[in-house]
Amino acid sequence: MAKNLLKSLILTSKSVKNKSSIGIPSVLFSRRLHMGDATPKEIKIPVKWGHVSGKLWGNENEQPILALHGWQDNAGTWDTLAPLLYKKRPILAIDFPGHGLSSWYPPGMVYYPWEFARLIIYIKQYYKWEKISFLGHSMGSIAALRFATLFPDEVTFYIAIDSLIADDYDLNAVIDKYPTNVLKMQKAQSRLNDEPPSYTLDEIIKIWHKSTRQSVAMDSAKYLLKRGSKPSMSDPNKFYFSRDSRLKHMLFNPEDKRFVEAIVKRLTCPTLYVKGLDSPFASDDFSVEMRELIKKTNPKFDCHLVPGTHHIHLNEPEKVANLILPFYEKYNLIK
Repeated sequence: MAKNLLKSLILTSKSVKNKSSIGIPSVLFSRRLHMGDATPKEIKIPVKWGHVSGKLWGNENEQPILALHGWQDNAGTWDTLAPLLYKKRPILAIDFPGHGLSSWYPPGMVYYPWEFARLIIYIKQYYKWEKISFLGHSMGSIAALRFATLFPDEVTFYIAIDSLIADDYDLNAVIDKYPTNVLKMQKAQSRLNDEPPSYTLDEIIKIWHKSTRQSVAMDSAKYLLKRGSKPSMSDPNKFYFSRDSRLKHMLFNPEDKRFVEAIVKRLTCPTLYVKGLDSPFASDDFSVEMRELIKKTNPKFDCHLVPGTHHIHLNEPEKVANLILPFYEKYNLIK
């Protein structure tokens, strides 16, 4: 039964994307986010290279929290947590460019993490929000922190799941990987129109599970696959990963430790950080040092270490919701 449900979700996702390629309904481009109370509403935000897709939970007349997913994931990462939160504050979860149902960058272009932080500026300006609130995971958390530290007066609050800073401050380690990544990126540019390898449903679930170091539980993979896979054109019983393959070879910007330290000192908004104790990320000495620095410089920094993987918000959403709701109350973030 679970397999049939997942297949239905993937086929539905394909149908939505096909429709958008034929002609995106004008209502999806409205600056007012239309949303019922029961299920999320698919939205599309026009950009120069196409559109940014997303889904909205909650009251259309209230400004939503902007939810940002992790590297190579998509807005489906919030499918289990958002239903526990949206009645308090609506949530708009987007697919970053190249992810989920969002448009890919044009051929010849590459993806840089700091560009995702700049995308936040565009979304904020598009909806004419005076201030912005964040719910981020992994790469999405890092993008949100970068925005929150560059524009501290424009952020109401920031909720981060498992990551605060990037894991790319070891300059020698990053530079050692650059030659290989540059060559792989160049190769990926020539394959943008080729269908990637396809797999059976069981296989693609296992691949997603294993590729995240078992962080995404097998039962949780269906939420990401709904927006992150498509049926093969040659064999409709098989599926392939539909995200832009150039994402695999992103050139993560080397960041000097002094630069990172200067950034985190500028985090002043109410911040909730939830760290999965079973996650290998943000567990090194420098990440811990930066976390302690934020505690010293930001009196509104709440940190919780919780048993769970890097995707704790997806696998065990109740654990995270039970921390977010008191955070809302503590800083008077809900009406």
